[in-house]
Amino acid sequence: MDDKKRLLEFLKSNRLMSLATYSDDLWISTVYYVVDNSFNFYFISNPKTKHGRDIATNKNIACAIADSHQRVKDNKKGVQIRGTASIVNNKIEIVTALISWNKVNPGFEKIINFKNMQKKIMNDKVFKIEPKIIKFFNEELYGQEGHKIFKF
Repeated sequence: MDDKKRLLEFLKSNRLMSLATYSDDLWISTVYYVVDNSFNFYFISNPKTKHGRDIATNKNIACAIADSHQRVKDNKKGVQIRGTASIVNNKIEIVTALISWNKVNPGFEKIINFKNMQKKIMNDKVFKIEPKIIKFFNEELYGQEGHKIFKF
């Protein structure tokens, strides 16, 4: 398996992302995400949240994903991401992202769906993160404190 496939496998094996945004000041939040095979990340959030308002003002973001079950003595794995975020407006992309999100995060399908977005029953939107750089820390693959940088 090549390194890019291992990176995608790691990303798909996790659910939570720390998302850093900036407008008039720095902010960090935690979001549930899904990632597609082209390394686009999707999360669902209300545009009125601090991170939603920040993204509307400044689309540049940074993220971090790590397996919180890692112990100090384990080989470290995680990613740091720099890219851009925006609200998805394309209906097909929204529906696809919602189906993927609900598959990975089951239990809210009756609430988090396109019909409820259209009817404004829910105010959340689908956000997309397009990475420019993903730094993949993986001591198992690259040795102690080793990493590989992927550019998109």
